[in-house]
Amino acid sequence: MSIFKRIKTATQTRAGVYIFYVLAAAAITLLHSAKWAYGWIATSYPLGTLFVPACFAALCVCAAATLGFSFAPEKRRTSRAARVGCFIFCFLSGALFVFTVMLQFSLDQGIDPYSLKNGMAGLAPNLPFFSVAAALPFLFVLFSRYRKRTRAILALIISLAIALPVFCVGVPALRPFAFSANPLVLDIGNDQYSVVFATNRDSVAWLTYTAENGEVVQAADSGHGSLNAGRLHQFNVPREEFNGAAYTVSARELRSWMWVNVLFGGEIESPEFQFRGEYKDELNILMATDWHHYPENALAAAARLPAPDLFLMLGDYATVYNSEDELIRCVLAAGADMTKSEIPAIFVRGNHEMDGRLAGSVFPSLGLDSFYYQVRRGNVLFTICDGGNDEWDSEKISLSYGDSYRGGQLDWLESLPAPEENTLHFAAIHIPGFVDNDAAKQARFFAALERLGVGMQFSGHWHELYLALPGQDDYMEPPFPLLVAGGPAGGRFRGNYLCSMAQVTAAGTVRLTARDKAGALLMDEVLDIR
Repeated sequence: MSIFKRIKTATQTRAGVYIFYVLAAAAITLLHSAKWAYGWIATSYPLGTLFVPACFAALCVCAAATLGFSFAPEKRRTSRAARVGCFIFCFLSGALFVFTVMLQFSLDQGIDPYSLKNGMAGLAPNLPFFSVAAALPFLFVLFSRYRKRTRAILALIISLAIALPVFCVGVPALRPFAFSANPLVLDIGNDQYSVVFATNRDSVAWLTYTAENGEVVQAADSGHGSLNAGRLHQFNVPREEFNGAAYTVSARELRSWMWVNVLFGGEIESPEFQFRGEYKDELNILMATDWHHYPENALAAAARLPAPDLFLMLGDYATVYNSEDELIRCVLAAGADMTKSEIPAIFVRGNHEMDGRLAGSVFPSLGLDSFYYQVRRGNVLFTICDGGNDEWDSEKISLSYGDSYRGGQLDWLESLPAPEENTLHFAAIHIPGFVDNDAAKQARFFAALERLGVGMQFSGHWHELYLALPGQDDYMEPPFPLLVAGGPAGGRFRGNYLCSMAQVTAAGTVRLTARDKAGALLMDEVLDIR
């Protein structure tokens, strides 16, 4: 008998059915635990947020069929359809198990002890569910004397008990209508803010604010004369008018849109937020980078630093953008939590913001016309540059990161006028040297920033805390101080995380501090950037 026939025969036994059922339950547990994923395997993640509940629904049906009508004893005659269906279920269970093991532990990138440790940390909270799911079929030992129909009904009930809790949590339509991200206020230049928030289901939305002069302004999320319907909502507001404003956001659920007939659901409104806007005497710039699906690490480290006036987001917030949920949880909700919706943030795109099927469409929803731009706040000027890598395939975004894109950005930098005298000028880019392994472009990048009078640069990408000073750094040789602002320190998955702060005075001194999640002070330097 061939190996294939032996495997096929094994799947027709009660033991075989149970083994592959356990593999399916393990696969879904792993999938539910995979908050992060590096590498090509993550771009194969289908259906977005519906993948997990769809797998649970399939497990429910297959478990009811295979456990309720078990094939033991082996000599019992069964229909060809039942045998084929059982084999297909077993094959898919095994394939899904292999896929999710690779996804959870990043095995497509090789065996990495830090990946294994991080994967187990994500899996541990869900192991009780897996234990219950694996043990439930043993109840059929008690039911073996019952009729086939009774066993089938019991199998369906048990399978529903396994699948329904996670299915209800995973399907947005079964959760109460609510905000999934509080407002994040981005300073996008051109004397404007972009206010962005999200709901957990499609809705139409409004922004209402009271300016410092007492004028009440209400704006609707609209385009081309009609309300925009969706989960993400974005508003452009004048910076001068919004500074110091008290504001709320509200949304009304949109349950159906049938030609010209609209059916609305409930309405929700946020608490009132007091936006501080412009700083006064000293600008405290909070910097966080490379939280890679774990914004709670950045929040814990940021809480150890002084209260910020501005949040500088330095890239690599998630790894793969295959659904809006990655943008909502890892960018919008994380940014809103860091700023408490009360201070502005500046968005810098990292190389991981290239990854995933939706990476090219979700980020324009932040209200940015470009990913390289300038922002002025009082006498402080920020030049924001776009850092990416040279990869290109069908899963990457439609905007090219090749030589033409980088060349256009360098042309833009070289065309900018020199800022006014007494301007404190900072540059921000995810990749410290503009592009990895290209000395010519790196030299051109630093020369353009030096001509513009940049006093200091802030970056991420390296997953460490590093201060490069002119004349003291042999790797990049920057003409001005360059801070790599931390992140998951010491390597990708070592478990610690660092945040940095730059306290800028009008006199041109910058105090750089950095702390980890436990509050340990890892940097305290004072520089004069005049």
